Amino acid sequence: MDYILDFFKYIIGLGVTVMMPIIITILGVVFRKKISTAFKAGLTVGVGFVGLGVITGLMLSTISPVTKALVLNYNFKLTATDIGWGVGSSLAWGTEVVPFVFIAIIATNIIMIALKWTKTMDVDIWNYWQPLFIASALYLTTGSMIIAVLSAVINMAIIFKIADWTQKDVEDVLGLEGISLPQIQTSGWAIIGYPINWLFERIPGVKNINWSTEKVQSRLGIFGEPMLMGLIIGGGLALVAKMPFSTVLQTGVTISACLVLIPRMVSLLMDGLTVISEAAHEFMEKRFPGRELFIGLDSAVGIGHPFVLSLGLIMIPITLLLAFILPGNKVLPLADLTALPFYMIFAIVPSKGNLFRGIFTGVIITTITLYLAGAAAPLMTELAGQIGYNIPKDATEVTSLAVGTQWYTWIVYNVLHFFGNLF
Repeated sequence: MDYILDFFKYIIGLGVTVMMPIIITILGVVFRKKISTAFKAGLTVGVGFVGLGVITGLMLSTISPVTKALVLNYNFKLTATDIGWGVGSSLAWGTEVVPFVFIAIIATNIIMIALKWTKTMDVDIWNYWQPLFIASALYLTTGSMIIAVLSAVINMAIIFKIADWTQKDVEDVLGLEGISLPQIQTSGWAIIGYPINWLFERIPGVKNINWSTEKVQSRLGIFGEPMLMGLIIGGGLALVAKMPFSTVLQTGVTISACLVLIPRMVSLLMDGLTVISEAAHEFMEKRFPGRELFIGLDSAVGIGHPFVLSLGLIMIPITLLLAFILPGNKVLPLADLTALPFYMIFAIVPSKGNLFRGIFTGVIITTITLYLAGAAAPLMTELAGQIGYNIPKDATEVTSLAVGTQWYTWIVYNVLHFFGNLF
């Protein structure tokens, strides 16, 4: 078992920039592309992910000091510290359920495709950590491997269906042709985002409020362009955080650059994926006429759109404010504040980019996330203790906003936990 676990850790440890070229190359060969064409497509995707990772890392490293300053300067005192999705994922990949859950997820995807229950072929292996976390928590609390594996199968079957359902908007609104987003912490919110948008459409007066990127740009002129929006949002956050003026300028210019460069890296990544997407379509058309197949990818490919990234940045101070005023909240948002753009995709995609509706939906999503992250804190603290993670000073518990964003998985967790304890 230790050897199997070490093997999976090694594969995952290669990182998305190595895993994705390998996976894309293999898929290209499977779909009858020349190995040279498949390899070039895989390498192009790898280069795109490298560029996306570098620019996203730059954005996160620039915003992180600002978020920490916001916390310190406004005296947030809460007991469960948000230590970030990175630690959450390492906890998930570090338990003995990994090989069983990993194989179960792949088998679930293959079976659902074969039975025409999904059109999404999920190659986003890294983000298996999300169902893995719930599976690990269930194994910890029930001691049942069957219950743990079952939770992953249920959670991923749901997200595959949601990825299919939302693919049209992912393509039309975000410009990701043939791509779906089978990522629980992102697409799971579509179940909430679309009904909220439906309600907005039926409220007189309010339904006519449309802060779209096009209208913002037309009203604000040059200040509505992504470059200037990044400068204003980044610099504004640093200013509110009481950072030195030099830092305010540096933050503004860096975020401005990120809003311009991230879409270009996504475009490069899509050049490689288009080859595989077309090959998959041809392959399926020959063998199964009329069937579609979507490539399931990390939601990082979706945060490059100006309104997604802008909403994510706007939600940083709003999330901090909510953490302070929500009754019963015990979570101190910190590390995962910079990941908010990932969680906000389906706060704004349902309305086709209406920032007004996006902020309102984002508040609801963040509120749910904070309470769920607080409820998950005891489990995450116990899992962290098992792998020897040191609890930060002044924190009695640790948690992650990312764990809270996996909202429907906690319904599955509680149902299976109940039955697991019965037997």
